[in-house]
Formats: sequence, C-alpha cells, structure tokens
Amino acid sequence: MKAAIFDVDGVIIDVRNTYHQAIKETAESYLNREIPLRFIKELKFSRGINNDWDVTKEVLKEFGVSVNYEELVDRFTQIYDTLKDKEELMLDREFFEELRKNEGLKLGVVTGRPKEDLVYSFRKFKLEDVFDVTIDEDDVWNKELRKPHPFPLHLCMDSLGVDRAVYIGDNGADYDMVFAYRKLYGKEVAFIHFNRAVDIELPTDRKTDSKEELKRLIQEVLLLPQGV
Repeated sequence: MKAAIFDVDGVIIDVRNTYHQAIKETAESYLNREIPLRFIKELKFSRGINNDWDVTKEVLKEFGVSVNYEELVDRFTQIYDTLKDKEELMLDREFFEELRKNEGLKLGVVTGRPKEDLVYSFRKFKLEDVFDVTIDEDDVWNKELRKPHPFPLHLCMDSLGVDRAVYIGDNGADYDMVFAYRKLYGKEVAFIHFNRAVDIELPTDRKTDSKEELKRLIQEVLLLPQGV
C-alpha cells in the first residue's frame, strides 16, 4: 500500500500573511522596531527551523533580546489569531479526492502546526475528513522528537499501515526529516519540493510550483521501482 503525505504550511495552505506575519509582529512587539519580513524568512529557512515560536525566539536573539518562552508563545498566539483568516488554500479538496480516486493512495499529514490551529483551518477549508492520518505538533509530546526528527513521519507511516510513500514539503526541515527517516527506519519515502509559496533551494530535482505538475510527480514517483 502506498501513501502521499503532506506538510501543511507552505504546501496545503499559504501562510505568508499569517504565520510569517505573526513572527514579524511578535518580534517587533518586543523590539519596538520594524523587522523586514525578508530577514525573518531568510533566518527561518536557512537554519531549517520548523517551529515558528522558535523562529521568533531566534529573531529576538539576533537582536540581543531574551524573553520568557511561554510568554512569547502566548503573545504569538494572540497575534496569529488576529491574522489566521487571511490564510489561503493552495491544494484544495478536489486535488486530494482525485489522488485518492485515481491512484488509490492513502493520504496523510505531518505538520508542525499545533492541533488547535490545524483543526480550525481544516474545518474552514473543508479538509477535516480528507486525510486518513494527521500528525501535528501536539501528537509528539517529546519536543526533541518533533520535525525535523523523523519520528513524526514514522508515526504517520505506521498509523497509515504503508511501507512506501512520498512526502511533499516546502523547506529544509521537511527534506531533512524524510532522509533521516529513510536512514533510521529503512522504509521507502521519496521527497517532492512544492515551492509555490516560498522558492528556496533544496538538494532535489523533484520540485514544482504547479498543482497539476505536483499531481503528476506524485504519480510518477510512486510508480518507480523500489529504491529509485
């Protein structure tokens, strides 16, 4: 049995006006100065930081500011809640239904989103019943085992009951998780870089910013012989 497993932020949902903006506004609320969004994105993606609370903490460290982490999370969450309805869908319900119908794939999600945020957005976009398994930040209690550690992907694969899959991600943390998973768990998971929202360089030639081409790539990769 095969599966297509997706990241959420930057793949299913465009978060440039929500999570990225929340990092910016949270950091600015502590620093009392404007921080270019380009600087924030460069820091996040170049360092492969998956959690946006941690990105905010790193931004503040760059300016020599240390804050209470729980307070930072509370402030970030309040700001994100004012922005979350600006999210836009990049992969819609029809896309996933066609994958399931035409290819007979199981569908999964591995994301660094907190469960509350994931449920809210999936309900809003009518995706709550599309996936066979979703693994979010709150499903992995040990912070050391969260993405880019391969454990969340292992948890998803095991719950799906599949031995072969493709993971669709948009950043270095996704890429690192997939290849660490292959080394640690030995099952076949390919990686596709969906770079529609943020175009960064990753060491893979399986990349696209097109929804239709993404569908074709998923089909092609899962039809390849094992080990290719």
